[in-house]
Amino acid sequence: MDQERIYILIKKYRENTATAAERDELLKWYRENAYQDAEFPENEEAVGEAMLARLNRETKPVKTKVHYFKWVAAASVVLILGIAGVFVSKITGNKAATQQLTKNDIPPGGNKAILTLANGKKISLTDAGNGQIANQNGIKVTKAANGQLVYTIIDRSENLPGAAGSNQINTSDFNTIETPKGGQYQVVLPDGSKVWLNAYTSLKFPVSFNSQKERRVELSGEAYFEVTHNKELPFRVVTNRQTVEVLGTHFDVNAYADDAVTKTTLLQGSVRVTTASSKVILIPGQQAKLTNTFDVSEANTTEAIAWKNGYFNFDDEKLENIMRSVSRWYNVDVVFEDQSLKKETFGAVTTRFANITTLLKMMEQTGDARFSIQGNTITVSKRK
Repeated sequence: MDQERIYILIKKYRENTATAAERDELLKWYRENAYQDAEFPENEEAVGEAMLARLNRETKPVKTKVHYFKWVAAASVVLILGIAGVFVSKITGNKAATQQLTKNDIPPGGNKAILTLANGKKISLTDAGNGQIANQNGIKVTKAANGQLVYTIIDRSENLPGAAGSNQINTSDFNTIETPKGGQYQVVLPDGSKVWLNAYTSLKFPVSFNSQKERRVELSGEAYFEVTHNKELPFRVVTNRQTVEVLGTHFDVNAYADDAVTKTTLLQGSVRVTTASSKVILIPGQQAKLTNTFDVSEANTTEAIAWKNGYFNFDDEKLENIMRSVSRWYNVDVVFEDQSLKKETFGAVTTRFANITTLLKMMEQTGDARFSIQGNTITVSKRK
């Protein structure tokens, strides 16, 4: 079973939405890959503590990427059950005991976003109740029970408040949904395409794609797209550096303004990524990195969309980049007292829904970095 499937099953188990067949599938993996003599966990905390203790006894810092992923698979039950995140440093050196972090624990992000309608009205999706939240010229905007934002074309027979007896859709009207630092959200666009927005992300899109030559959206930040197939109406994601064109597919675009590299990762279908001077076509499992030019390589798709599934997943990643992701999700500022630490690399898999001190303590156990919290600022210093 691949890591993504493991993530999905344990996430469903945690949320009590797993079917009997899915629970059996998880139990089979758990026994074969974690403990062959294990019973299905009834007490998650007790099981997690036992597994963590066993991992502490048996697991050593990894020497190869193959061992790393094998170990991560075994550890993922602990991680995803929310007991703790486990970080493994790829840098040699002494591993000091964990420094206690006692100040100002910071909770993780959640479903938070602001919807700005075409008329300028702003709606906090965090505070809005479930049900219809807006009616725009023939388009009904609904917040579903799972927190998803859904756009649907109103049937002419419906008599909805605010419709003013008109079902005329103005295709030049645009809405914008923005997640703050510490926020994420999912939206179903008027064509049925699904979009997951990571923290500190903005997506601008028309209230309807009817009578248009393309389905064009504008993205700043990171989003995962599951695009409804329509060969007559291409779907285009425009960022400040590139355009991604698809007919119907699943892909992730990471286009934060403060990142030096824009990443497009394809999971299903086909996409064309273009700039003013060049273009590439991706096949499933590939990633295009854009700096000055495109660099296409085989992708770690699990890592690329881990955020969408509720996890951090870093593979030999610089601490500077890790802390940038942490800053966006926990809505904190990060200060490096020792600039050399920015280049230290880590491999990591952990839930995004633990408080920040859990994450920082685990990182302290495996590298030279030390962390302190003062208010909303994380200071990174070197072990003395």
